[in-house]
Amino acid sequence: MIFLTSFILFLVYLNAPAVAVRVHGAPFLFAAAVPMVLAVPVAHRVLLRGEPLRFPLVLAAAIGLLGVQTLSAIFSERPFESLDEVETWALEGVLLALLIANAVRTRDEVRASALAVVAAGAVMGAIACLQQALGPAEWSFAGFGQLDSAIRDGAGRVAIRLAGPIGETNRFAQIMAVLLPIGAGIALASRGLARVAAWTAVALIAAGMAFAFSRGVIVALGLAVPFALAIGMLRFRQLALAGLAGVVMLAAMPHYAERVLSIGTTIAQTIGLEPSGIRNADGAVRGRLTEMKSAGLLFLEHPVLGAGPGMAPYAYERHAGVVGGKVRAGTRRSHNLYLQLASETGLIGLAAFGFVIFASFRELERARRRFVSNDRALWGIVCGLELALVISLASSLFLHAAYVRYFWVLIGLATAASAQSGAPALAAFLSRALRQTAERLRADEARA
Repeated sequence: MIFLTSFILFLVYLNAPAVAVRVHGAPFLFAAAVPMVLAVPVAHRVLLRGEPLRFPLVLAAAIGLLGVQTLSAIFSERPFESLDEVETWALEGVLLALLIANAVRTRDEVRASALAVVAAGAVMGAIACLQQALGPAEWSFAGFGQLDSAIRDGAGRVAIRLAGPIGETNRFAQIMAVLLPIGAGIALASRGLARVAAWTAVALIAAGMAFAFSRGVIVALGLAVPFALAIGMLRFRQLALAGLAGVVMLAAMPHYAERVLSIGTTIAQTIGLEPSGIRNADGAVRGRLTEMKSAGLLFLEHPVLGAGPGMAPYAYERHAGVVGGKVRAGTRRSHNLYLQLASETGLIGLAAFGFVIFASFRELERARRRFVSNDRALWGIVCGLELALVISLASSLFLHAAYVRYFWVLIGLATAASAQSGAPALAAFLSRALRQTAERLRADEARA
């Protein structure tokens, strides 16, 4: 079962089912069925081996989030479309996390699952490197090397932004960036050829992320550095080496270097420190700020339960003309997960999502402190998952809730890894209550 679980996680993270449907014409049911294969090892454990179903606090909080989204959808202007959005969160999100948390039970399964998603990232990175060497436009690698847009540097040279199997550059960069600390955590706890292979995978993932030319992930990685130092996964000497490697990478990629250097100018323009002001910022920045402000206005109109899941794009045109900036025609997403949640599910939905995050970090911190002295391999994976969530949440300042399965894969793996330090409080309570109830029933039958 360990091989089956790892292989399914590898395919899901590689986005292979979606590529099979969109590029190769496979039926939609195929894409939906692949993640559900995780139900096989879960059924084996629960039905055949008699193990209890795991239902920790973080998954209970996720069910609560779905309840809030459903309630918001009922009062939406387009309830059926909102309910479709809730269904996506339920099937590609919460159910997937529940299956992972129950399929990945043992220490070896946690390590194998972490290796599986890192291997998927290494494959995507290797494909991106081959595209750069052979020509991105000529080589799509059966849909696993998609292209998005092109950028031009100050010298007029054009570079194509790679989008991997996702088809969207910033999202591709995000799902690659979160793998960096997981791969590093595996490498730090490995020896010999295994360590070399792990660091090679990290290098391939970093290269694939870089070829997407995303500024948002650079900001997210920078925000994750203090957390990495605080939990002891990153030392100042290692930080200096990573910074040197980053400088070398940017020196070899002038297009990306210009985009990274523009971050400071963009921030100064946004907060009014640049004399030219936000009006002279690049179009992508002005457009996203307009989309974010539009979502903010929608939240002010529906502060409690929001306008309904998936409704922010439909309100964009109505609000964009009010907030100004770069206004585009048609529907536009919020480009900020938190503003999207606030505008679509209100303060209650935002609080429910925050509780999911709180519960995940609480269990990861508990596991990290236990593993630091007695299991360095699991310690590295737990630290990596903790930083992966930080990077995912930080990069979500610039991205809306799309491809939610990647976030919930992290939640599922974090839940499975945390459980190795002992049963979570809620699971222990439920197990104890069920056992006591069964004992009372047996006692009543004996007396009868």
